[in-house]
Amino acid sequence: MSYFASILLAAITVGTWNGKWFPSGRAEHRASEAEEAATIAKAGVLLRDGLAKADPVGTNDVILCLNEIRGPNTAQRLLDAIGRTNLAVAVVTRYRRRDRFDMQQDVILTTLPIVSANWSKWKNSKDKTPPRGYARANLIFAPSVTGTVYCIHLKSNYGQTSKKLAELNRAKRMLAVKQIVEQEHVGKKRKARPVIVAGDINADKWAPQFSEDTLFALFEAGGYMNAMDLADPLSRITYPGRGRRAGTTLDYIFYRGLKATGKPFVMPAEKISDHNPVFANLDYL
Repeated sequence: MSYFASILLAAITVGTWNGKWFPSGRAEHRASEAEEAATIAKAGVLLRDGLAKADPVGTNDVILCLNEIRGPNTAQRLLDAIGRTNLAVAVVTRYRRRDRFDMQQDVILTTLPIVSANWSKWKNSKDKTPPRGYARANLIFAPSVTGTVYCIHLKSNYGQTSKKLAELNRAKRMLAVKQIVEQEHVGKKRKARPVIVAGDINADKWAPQFSEDTLFALFEAGGYMNAMDLADPLSRITYPGRGRRAGTTLDYIFYRGLKATGKPFVMPAEKISDHNPVFANLDYL
């Protein structure tokens, strides 16, 4: 049986993927032009195959939220490698890292009509300010239905060596999610519009080491569903383990004002990245 209960009813295929310092694969390093071109080509096939598996008929609209993409040129080259002629770059962030652009930008690609798009750093919270920020696009989901898409990449636990650092990392993830939930809060006087938040949140809802993270509760309190809640435990690993380390689920698709039409699925990244891409089909309520 297909991963999706009803392909014909699905309206949007959403995918998210962390490309791992894409396309060079290493921090502070540029691979050769030939190596980067080969990686972009392989990634294009990976994402194209994921979209085809999610939507074999090819009639769904597409939203792709990508993390750790070097910049606009790389985003366009990856889009071209995917090979969907109606796919467009909605927004590429331009985070700064000291005196230059960061090599970890967030990108939204889509086939939907783009009303507006922008990006922003997170609000300043002094020592608790989250790194990077978010990409945001307002898209026409259907006639008379405009929705908002956020692509995010939250603080990781990399280099975490103390309880104090662990608490600080959790706070940074929490503050980022709290900002989005508050930005999209809707009072009683107007109907909530559809919102999708996707990306690498660097926390695993089901792993004991993340039990003190509150971001999942924040999303739930804000009315967001978690597509990965529908996945089987053995098939939801997006960051495969190495050696004795168990794999974790770090990449998510949250949504409000929409419904899932079946289980999401994870595509093996085939060593292109240390993260596997996730795909889910969403429809209108």
